[in-house]
Amino acid sequence: MKRLIPLLPALLLLAACGSTPDGAVAPTGAPSAAGSAAPPPPAFTDVTRGDTDSIVRLLRFTPGKNQAVVVEPVIFMTNPDFCETFRIPADDKRCGYAWSTADSEAKITLPRADDAVLALVDQSDLSACMDDKGAGSCEVSDTDFANRVGDGTHLVRLTTKDGVATRLAELYLP
Repeated sequence: MKRLIPLLPALLLLAACGSTPDGAVAPTGAPSAAGSAAPPPPAFTDVTRGDTDSIVRLLRFTPGKNQAVVVEPVIFMTNPDFCETFRIPADDKRCGYAWSTADSEAKITLPRADDAVLALVDQSDLSACMDDKGAGSCEVSDTDFANRVGDGTHLVRLTTKDGVATRLAELYLP
């Protein structure tokens, strides 16, 4: 037993090293890549540090100054890439959808810049208000944004600068 005690700090250090070097965290429930030549699945973006541009699930949005947003990082991919990446059998019902997400199940509260850009998709004319990645590009007020995607589980493209939300754009999902 005395021989195991000096190993405890090393084991704890190994357990803490479960994330990627850039701070992104591997998805929970994803198959292990150990023993296979396949690359590991993509990792969730750590939106709390640095400058990021990623898809998140918007859980809470409140209009006004000095507000925060609550988001859940997700891995958003179109199919069949999602099913191939996560080695999900092609006959699984998720592979029949145009896109799928791997949810982090993390609730992260981020400060929102008072001058954050908020954008929606014009559902009546998709070419008018959508960028090349399927995110809204028509800027709207915080009240209009809240009315459309406020509290719920909408997917949005989130841009952060130094861990502060600077842009939220509704994601178009057919």
